[in-house]
Amino acid sequence: MRRIFNTLFGILLAAPVMLTSCQHDAAGEGGRNYLSEIKSVNKLVLAQMTISKMATIDDIDLAKADGLRQTAAGLMDAMKLGDRKAAYSYDTYLRAYVDLSGLTPEDVKVDEATKTITLNLPAVQTEFAGRDMEIREDHYRVSGLRSHIDPKERAEIKEQMNTALKREVEEKSEFRNRLESEARAKCDVYFKSLLGGDGYNVVVNFK
Repeated sequence: MRRIFNTLFGILLAAPVMLTSCQHDAAGEGGRNYLSEIKSVNKLVLAQMTISKMATIDDIDLAKADGLRQTAAGLMDAMKLGDRKAAYSYDTYLRAYVDLSGLTPEDVKVDEATKTITLNLPAVQTEFAGRDMEIREDHYRVSGLRSHIDPKERAEIKEQMNTALKREVEEKSEFRNRLESEARAKCDVYFKSLLGGDGYNVVVNFK
């Protein structure tokens, strides 16, 4: 019997990761091309979430058996000597980023009169950023005459966990909402630090 448990997650606020390209436009009083600087970042990765999923393999509980097939399997398990229980988990990763490659001069406004730079940035986006190659074996107990849990069973349960995890992320907005919120806060701090050194007040808006 396989049981897949609730997802656990934690957010890592990473130092911004930049994938660069190059262009030039809107300059400030000192000749600094702010639009070019920001667009050159291209893809700014701001935060990453580690999402963990756990599942177990154990005997079918006859009281909870569903249908003749599970009942028959449960009866067979009950006649075998020993125990067969294992718990596995693995991590996948979701990250939040801002794509700055499409910014236009209208998105970067420099007001010399008020010493203000106003940025109108694209909405924060999220994407899956890989997963663990192997599942972790958190518990394993096979005794008596019970058969060992083989690589095929481990591969199957990993795919079931992966499918359940991705479905949960798609159906529950809390994962992306929290990650996007943290990323917006990080983005605000990042650009105020990057552009505010020349005495400008930096205002960061998201479309």
